[in-house]
Amino acid sequence: MRLHIAIGLLLALAPLAGDGESPPRERLVDLDVVAVDAHGQPVSGLTLEDFRVTDAGRPQKIAFFRHFDARLRQPPALAPNEVSNRSRSNIPHATVILLDMLNERFETRAFAADQLAHNLQSLETADYLYLYLLTLNGRLYAVRGLPGAADPPSGPQAAPWTRQAKSLMDAAMRRFMQVRPVDIDVAVRVQLTYTALEELSVELSKVPGRKNLVWITDGVPISLGPRRSDTGDFVDFTQPLRQLSEHLGLSGVAVYPVRQVMMGSPDAMGAGRGDGIGSEETLDEVAGLTGGRPDAGKDIGQAIRQAMNDVRTGYQIGYYPPVQHWDGKFHKLRVSCSRKGVRIQAKSGYYAHPEPPGAEARRAIDAVASTPFDAAEIGLRAKLSPDPHSAGTAHLAVRIDANDVVIAREEHQYTAHLRLAVIGYQSDGRKEASAIIPLDLHYSDQQRSQALQQGVPFANDLKIEENLKAFRCVVFDSGSNAVGSVTIPVPAAAPSPKP
Repeated sequence: MRLHIAIGLLLALAPLAGDGESPPRERLVDLDVVAVDAHGQPVSGLTLEDFRVTDAGRPQKIAFFRHFDARLRQPPALAPNEVSNRSRSNIPHATVILLDMLNERFETRAFAADQLAHNLQSLETADYLYLYLLTLNGRLYAVRGLPGAADPPSGPQAAPWTRQAKSLMDAAMRRFMQVRPVDIDVAVRVQLTYTALEELSVELSKVPGRKNLVWITDGVPISLGPRRSDTGDFVDFTQPLRQLSEHLGLSGVAVYPVRQVMMGSPDAMGAGRGDGIGSEETLDEVAGLTGGRPDAGKDIGQAIRQAMNDVRTGYQIGYYPPVQHWDGKFHKLRVSCSRKGVRIQAKSGYYAHPEPPGAEARRAIDAVASTPFDAAEIGLRAKLSPDPHSAGTAHLAVRIDANDVVIAREEHQYTAHLRLAVIGYQSDGRKEASAIIPLDLHYSDQQRSQALQQGVPFANDLKIEENLKAFRCVVFDSGSNAVGSVTIPVPAAAPSPKP
């Protein structure tokens, strides 16, 4: 199957800058930031001037700033045969709970499972909430797993599955509850844990939007002492931990650890037998590097409620460091707020890997192409209409919500830099994408105002071949690294051309 796309851009408000990739631009570092008060409640009303960002100790000029609140988004009113990526059937974000049986002792596992079930049953909502176990053999088991392409999401209209949390947890614990072998090597346990977390991050990467991971665990050590290493030397797990955190960050996952260990337990991963050092440090590190909450001492219910709350609202901040900044090294980050009583939560560092121009857009579009649900950071509405004059051809009309993209003031005009692709999906699961289409917008004041009210129009004439079941239009904003996609079913049959 080949996907043939005849490009016809409806850009009365926004002419296309050129046929190819536009000249290389500075590369954006984008941060998801949570701001809460002393009671852990989200703080709204902050402005760009309230924030300070340093990268490797150097102050940065904030170029992009936005407050988002998924709770305020309402599904748009649609015209006949029109679809949107902000319908109630989509998944805008996810909170995942991981009960880590591998790194808990026998008694603590039962206590943690009981507390987890109790707290889940008391939740008022289970919107986009999922539950996994990390079993004693290092495998992931879905008690309430992420939905697939054919599964309905556990959104606002679904009955809360947490009402059956006790029976679900009892069944899972009966299946996997067993005594952990006392001679299991700690280094192997660390490796199994990191592998499972990477597998979970891959699974979570299929869900667009923000993802918070509540990790209920005793933790794994940041290093091993001489008595537990093959060489008799200390073993440092800092580098694998940073690599794991990078994978989690690329998947949009922030970690909220909850350390469950009984006082005086001889089996704690960081104390008692010389088997490991600094499990609390590991948990704080992975939380900081992914933008989660580093406090591993919270109770299970509080951590779940905070993670679910934080995933719905927050701030996006972006800045453009100089080209020489991208040196492949680890950079420490610090985000602070000048307002009193506001606590800031953001990732504490990242690897500044150099990339060729356009790599971020390509990566984002490829990721969205493989997910079962649409990304909704950028609002999109679309309609696919068969061409009455051309058999096997349809007209795709898309409206991009201009309020969700960065339209920056540059001298006497407003500009935005979007990248688009159209993906065709066959009934057997195969897919093919168009080339990336650069869409560089240049607005006057009047054109900008009109775009904010009506959206940015985009259109394609598409050749519909046999077994093609759907198209997906993907939009990437280079000014914020935000992405949106909308999937449009292919009409059952296109009419024959008129004589």
